[in-house]
Amino acid sequence: MDRFKGARSGVLVIFFSPINSISSVLAFPKFDANGADSICKKKWSKRGVLNENMHKYCMDLKAEDYEEALAIYNEYKSEKWIDDVVKFSFEKWTKEGNTDYTMVGFQLKTEKEGFLNVQYGIQQNSLSQDIVNKCKKKWYPQYSMIDFCTTK
Repeated sequence: MDRFKGARSGVLVIFFSPINSISSVLAFPKFDANGADSICKKKWSKRGVLNENMHKYCMDLKAEDYEEALAIYNEYKSEKWIDDVVKFSFEKWTKEGNTDYTMVGFQLKTEKEGFLNVQYGIQQNSLSQDIVNKCKKKWYPQYSMIDFCTTK
């Protein structure tokens, strides 16, 4: 499945300086199979009995979603904002020490799309830098919310 891939044509480089950057130099966290296993066991156990087939499916999905999230990170790793989005996403979707890689992947995809929408709006002169900065001040690093904020 390729749920987190997006098409991008041409190259446009617009620098977005993060407001109040929340990360220092960040490497993408390693896949934690034990944490994924804990989430999948909790989700697919009923009255102490584990549904083995659904557990395996869940584990495969978590690994796939992790790889897709890592691909998004690698696509933008030279840009400062992606480190902040990764840090935000992992903090948001890690509970009791276990990271939900499906939700991290979804969050990264959502924020990537928000970033691309804002970038395009600036490129097309349909967004002013003042409005973008105002929204970034409130919502950074959630580019999906910055995008929404700029269209209100």
